[in-house]
Amino acid sequence: MKFFAILTRIHKWAGLFIGLQIILWTAGGLVMSVFPIETVRSEHLIAAPDQTPIRAPNILSPVDAAQRAGLGAPITARLHTWLGRPVYTFEGKAGSKDLVDARTGAPLSPVDKDTALKIARADYTGSGKIKDVTWVEKGPIEVRYDGPFWRVEFDQPKGYAVWVDPASGEVRAHRSTVWRLYDFFWMLHIMDYGERENFNTPWLIAFAASALLFALTGAGLLLHRFLLRPRRRRQPGR
Repeated sequence: MKFFAILTRIHKWAGLFIGLQIILWTAGGLVMSVFPIETVRSEHLIAAPDQTPIRAPNILSPVDAAQRAGLGAPITARLHTWLGRPVYTFEGKAGSKDLVDARTGAPLSPVDKDTALKIARADYTGSGKIKDVTWVEKGPIEVRYDGPFWRVEFDQPKGYAVWVDPASGEVRAHRSTVWRLYDFFWMLHIMDYGERENFNTPWLIAFAASALLFALTGAGLLLHRFLLRPRRRRQPGR
C-alpha cells in the first residue's frame, strides 16, 4: 500500500508539471490534423516550374557568362529558365548568389521592385491581386532566411505573402495565415521557441520523459485499482 501511495504522489506531481504542455501538444496535434500539409505550404497557389526548353547554341558557357558579368570564379553554376529567359545562378565561396543572363552575360541581380512583382505574379496562381510590396532588410522568423527580401502580399487569401530573394531572383517562401497558425502550434509542439526547427530541445526531452512517467504511473494505479486492490465484501442485508 505504501508503494502505491508513492506512485499516486508521483503521478499527481508529474501531472501538475506537464498538464499545460499536454494540453498544448493535444491542441497542436489537432491543428496539424485539421489542415493538410499541402494547404499549409500553399501548394495550390504555386505555379508549376517553367519547363521551357533551353537551346544550347544560344547559351554562353558558365565561365564566359561569369566573366562578362564581372564575377569571380563561382563554385557552382545552375542553368535554368527564369521569367521566360535562360539564366545562370552562380554561387560564390561565401554563399552569395548572382543571377546572370545566359545569352548575354548581363547581370540581372539584385532584382528591383518591378522585377520582384513579375516574379511574384509568375509564381502565383490564385485569383487575388497584389496588395502591397515591401523591402525587408532582415527576414523575420517565418521566412527562415536572413534576408534582405522583397515581400509581395496578395489580397487572396488573406495574409498571403511571397518572399522574393533579390540576389537569386527566387521565391524563398510562401506564407499564409494558415501557415502562421500551423507554425505557432508547431513551435509549441516541439518547444523550440527560437528557430522553431530543433526537435531535440532539452525542454521537449524533459517534458516527454515526464509525460511517459505520468502515463506509466497512471497505468500502475489503474492496475492496482481494478486488479490488485482487494475488494470489500458486502455485508448481508446491505
